[in-house]
Amino acid sequence: MKNMKLSYSHPLVKLGLTKDEVACYTLLNNKGSLTAIEIAKGINIVANSVYRLLDRLSEKGFVTELDTSPKTFQVIPPTVAIEAYAKLQTKQVTEFTLQGIKLLSSSEDSTPSTKIEVITSRKQMFSSYVDLAKNAKEEILIISIGEPVPDDIKLVNRDALERGANIKFIAHKYDKENQDLLKIWLRSGLEVKHYKDRGYHLMVFDGKHSVLSVSNPERPAERNGIIIYSEDLSHALRIYFYNIWEKSIDIK
Repeated sequence: MKNMKLSYSHPLVKLGLTKDEVACYTLLNNKGSLTAIEIAKGINIVANSVYRLLDRLSEKGFVTELDTSPKTFQVIPPTVAIEAYAKLQTKQVTEFTLQGIKLLSSSEDSTPSTKIEVITSRKQMFSSYVDLAKNAKEEILIISIGEPVPDDIKLVNRDALERGANIKFIAHKYDKENQDLLKIWLRSGLEVKHYKDRGYHLMVFDGKHSVLSVSNPERPAERNGIIIYSEDLSHALRIYFYNIWEKSIDIK
């Protein structure tokens, strides 16, 4: 197990688990219940890190603690744990998107602090990004596919970085098709991570304005979404971003 090599293409890594979490879960699935010290030796990490690892796996529904002395840990069967976790991830994104659109669409107050605009294409989404990024002074947060972007986005990102803004990007996709692209963004100054997901795009600018859209997997150029001019909702979206950021995998 110490020599087990996990890649970003591993199904559970793509689902959102870290490589250490997958190694731990695989070890327990193969060996049965183990103590934290046995797990640490089995996946070659320090004992203190194992407890944090097990806490995260427990929260995600992959392991359970047994009533033994010393404490031992056991997996939730893959047929139960993996399917339940995948459904939860999909449900959370769907609910979050629908609630945000419903909240904004039902608002009768169209003052500048609650104004929204509808976007209906990838080109329009990119254009909206450029317009909002020009004025970002502190941070730009992005969740998207990890696809090639127009030159004007590259330029506006460069300018934002030169102003001292921090740009964090979570790519839904990380494979042979786009790994070189993501590494180029890393070298250009963006902080880039990977979290396996699909179907939606989120951008937050200084926690004040944001863009939320969904795409058609069969026709990627189609995007339906909204530009949000609301500090309150943009702040909530910023919190959501950082929740996903903590779960995401570093790209090196």
